[in-house]
Amino acid sequence: MGRFRAAILVHPVVGGLGRPMAGSRHSPLAHPSRYRSPVIVGRRRQVEIRLAGPRTQWARGWAGHGSRGFTWIELMNFVSLAAIVGALGMYGVGKYVRHAKTAEAVSSVQRMAEAAAAYYNDSDANQPAGTPEADLRAMRHFPPASRASVPSNASDVRGKQYASGMADWAVSPWRELHFSIPQPQCYAYSFNSAGTGDKATATAVAQGDLDGDGVTSTYELSISPDDKLTARVATELKSTNPEE
Repeated sequence: MGRFRAAILVHPVVGGLGRPMAGSRHSPLAHPSRYRSPVIVGRRRQVEIRLAGPRTQWARGWAGHGSRGFTWIELMNFVSLAAIVGALGMYGVGKYVRHAKTAEAVSSVQRMAEAAAAYYNDSDANQPAGTPEADLRAMRHFPPASRASVPSNASDVRGKQYASGMADWAVSPWRELHFSIPQPQCYAYSFNSAGTGDKATATAVAQGDLDGDGVTSTYELSISPDDKLTARVATELKSTNPEE
């Protein structure tokens, strides 16, 4: 590209609002060497302006034809980075939501197990007076097993929530356990029990399919009597496919 020159002059005003006189000492014609012209190099112009006055100063700056845009490589890098950040954000949000939903299952089976243990320990209270303590404890038992889960159809909690009603919890063993879930639930709940005395066993169960892919997640917490025939809740919660 060729080189172009153009004079950019700044003069003080002589005689009020008039233009500088040709014969004035500030005139570029009188002192041509005191003024420099800009040189266009490539796509930018370096502008140098010499100001006449008590102190001579130079003002320099760059003036372009326009702000520089993105190249295709820069644009593609930006789009790729935005996609990665978005994917990580969605993964984090999804994991947080699943964790919040699994907390329902964990807390619910814990409530069921504690209620079952309390029921077992008090289940001999209605036996005849004078019955030996060993015989009383031998008759201890858990609430009956549930005939069906709530909800009874696993598809009701497959990738969605189920809003139960009072009738769902009005039968055994939920009545004996004083257990219900008033808000929409993400899991189906059931209760298994068998035996009496030291042979008694019980398990609180929650099953669900949070992402609706057909793979079931299960949480189980067992309850069993110790050597003194006092029911104890297991310290370990068993889980299978916990985030499904």
